[in-house]
Amino acid sequence: MELDKIQAIIGPRRVGKTSAMLLAMEDLKKRDATSEILYFNFEDERVQFEPQQLDLLLQAWRKLHPGRDLEQAWFFFDEVQAAPGWERFLNRINETLSKKIFFTGSNSSILHTQVKSVMRGRSIAVELLPLAFREYCDFKDVKPSAYGAGKSKTIAAFQRYLLWGGYPETVNLTSETIQTAYLQEYYNSMLLRDIIEYNQLSNYAYLRNLYRQAATTIGKTISVRRLHNHLKAHQYSVGINTVYEAMDMAENAYLFKRVSKFDHSDSKREKSDKKIYWVDNGVLNANTAQYAGNKGLLLENAVFRELYRRYGNIYNQNIYYSADTSWECDFVVYAEGKTPLPVQVCWSIADVQTREKGLKGLIKACQYCQAKEGWIITADEEEEMDIKGIHVAVKAAWKWMTGE
Repeated sequence: MELDKIQAIIGPRRVGKTSAMLLAMEDLKKRDATSEILYFNFEDERVQFEPQQLDLLLQAWRKLHPGRDLEQAWFFFDEVQAAPGWERFLNRINETLSKKIFFTGSNSSILHTQVKSVMRGRSIAVELLPLAFREYCDFKDVKPSAYGAGKSKTIAAFQRYLLWGGYPETVNLTSETIQTAYLQEYYNSMLLRDIIEYNQLSNYAYLRNLYRQAATTIGKTISVRRLHNHLKAHQYSVGINTVYEAMDMAENAYLFKRVSKFDHSDSKREKSDKKIYWVDNGVLNANTAQYAGNKGLLLENAVFRELYRRYGNIYNQNIYYSADTSWECDFVVYAEGKTPLPVQVCWSIADVQTREKGLKGLIKACQYCQAKEGWIITADEEEEMDIKGIHVAVKAAWKWMTGE
């Protein structure tokens, strides 16, 4: 609240972006009841702005509050992407009136394109995503514990989190039918409003099939060419460049994120086949029935979500995978100039073959990345070992995610 920067609260729909702003406004009123606050939701269906009409907001405020100073005001704008020309409007407020400007958006491309070029470094992004597991426990009033009854409650909450994800509205719903309906509606809203309407698409019949296919590939590499061939096999007439664009649109709308293969060469990373991980297990599970019985892949998706929360951001994801013909490691956490951290995900390593396969991929990845440490994230197993000069830490996912 003290920064003199335009602050962008970016993330998928229904994660609480508006609530975050309303809480900030309430805090302002408590600190100073005379605070001048201007709030507007650009998705209000009663108002459809043209770029040259945006100044009507300021004119209307002055008429409602004659004699009061807009230069001392705090500005809060919801879902700015619905108003053409919003970026120049906010930039003018920033330059001529106030630097206390906050806005929300449900499509990250508003930062990659308009803001980046028009606001020239005047803004910073705050990314808001579905609840992490520790936040989920707060919502469920579960105090994470590694002992006794508290441990049982924590593990039970984690099992539910794997299936239903962390969208705040769904956390305390008791009916799975209603939970599914909520999550499917979130998906439909992202598809229709943040992909089709935002990008003004006229040809979009293929999108549901494309994203459904993308949802079946958790833990596997997938190329755009293979997705394109899948669409052609289902009689959709779309070009391969259209598929590239559609995948970018889904990532910008926070449906999923793509992970490149780790390489010390940045260009090779970009050209590699990708893995796809969804931003929330609940939305993934509500739209693809195949994962309900595959907790290993749900765990892998949840681990990606947690790694992104800890090490990634809207500008630099910092998460990759590593693989060769005879081995694979699920993730490599790597920020430029820092030591890579390979991370393997296994539901359990009690089975000898699973243990050997997981350890082989992790050790090979550590050797390739020149890392001296690697992790194996499991459902509920813990262990420490040293293999070929590499320290391997086996971590229980629920405990790691809560910091216990």
